[in-house]
Amino acid sequence: MIYLALFWSFIKIGLFSIGGGYAILAMIQQEVVIGKAWLSNSEFFDIVAISQMTPGPIAINAATFIGFKKAGISGALVATMGVILPAIILMTAITVSYLILKKQPWFKHLFQRLRPLSIGLIASAAIIAGRDAITDFFAVIVFLICFAVTWKFKANPFLLLLVAGFAGYFLG
Repeated sequence: MIYLALFWSFIKIGLFSIGGGYAILAMIQQEVVIGKAWLSNSEFFDIVAISQMTPGPIAINAATFIGFKKAGISGALVATMGVILPAIILMTAITVSYLILKKQPWFKHLFQRLRPLSIGLIASAAIIAGRDAITDFFAVIVFLICFAVTWKFKANPFLLLLVAGFAGYFLG
């Protein structure tokens, strides 16, 4: 019965969570701490901390840890499947729809109109992140050099990150 409860709880969370990992944490807390009392607040925040430290989406990591705590490896699998199943179904439907409609003129026109929107969203995210990341003149210089190297030479972002980190550590 715990498997069905885990699956149902996390499929609801996966289905109704919009806004990414941190937005989903409030729903998980409501469901597993307040609603089901599977965890204490302290245990929940421990799981959040662990989920942030491990690779992958925080919501999936949290579901996996909570499922494991309640029902072992099987519980981890059931909770993880519950939280990702709605996204899998939705993305499959969107992909199939795209493949069917991509040659329709009205659909092409729609995507041409959406391109500036996506550029604007990316620029907005860059501006918001830049406010917190660029704190002094040295950071601006490192950013401009990395931007120029990426633009001109299509440099590997991982290598740029390493070089910028070393530059900040030793020169900044």
